[in-house]
Amino acid sequence: MSAILIKHPVVDGVLDSFGDALGADAGRYRNHVYRALNYQRKLLGLSAVPDAIALAWAVHDIGVWTTSWDYIAPSAAQVDVLAPRYGINDVARVRLMVELHHKVRPYRQDDWVETFRVADRIDVSLGLLPGMLTRVEIREVVEAFPYDGFHNLLVRTAAAWTAKHPLRPMPMMRW
Repeated sequence: MSAILIKHPVVDGVLDSFGDALGADAGRYRNHVYRALNYQRKLLGLSAVPDAIALAWAVHDIGVWTTSWDYIAPSAAQVDVLAPRYGINDVARVRLMVELHHKVRPYRQDDWVETFRVADRIDVSLGLLPGMLTRVEIREVVEAFPYDGFHNLLVRTAAAWTAKHPLRPMPMMRW
């Protein structure tokens, strides 16, 4: 497996197209996307990242900026819009990666979906839930793509949502 992946045309193209929506958070989200993409690549033992995986990472949380904290469906809907632009045919698989990335229990039917879920968890937990990755592997990725306040952004956004929706504080979670 090669060194840390620092760019991918699908990720960069998608993130550029959402630049206005992301605003000041563009760098934080980009770093999150690339950290998690690299974790998944390592979990799968891949040297290159398929475009389908790259698209899933680029849009997996985009609904936070385009709609609200209840963002899974709007994020997954972007797969339908963007997959044809990048020649991605396995839309259902890409949608599953997005729709189930906050699934609490393992998803055993597809390695891509499961490693996507684990990779996001590694990043959101600041590496405290490392899955099958070593602390050294996580540290190398974080050095290339610093957290840069991403987790503070998540806490602030969650708190604002929860104040208005106390009975649904985490609408993105799936069993």
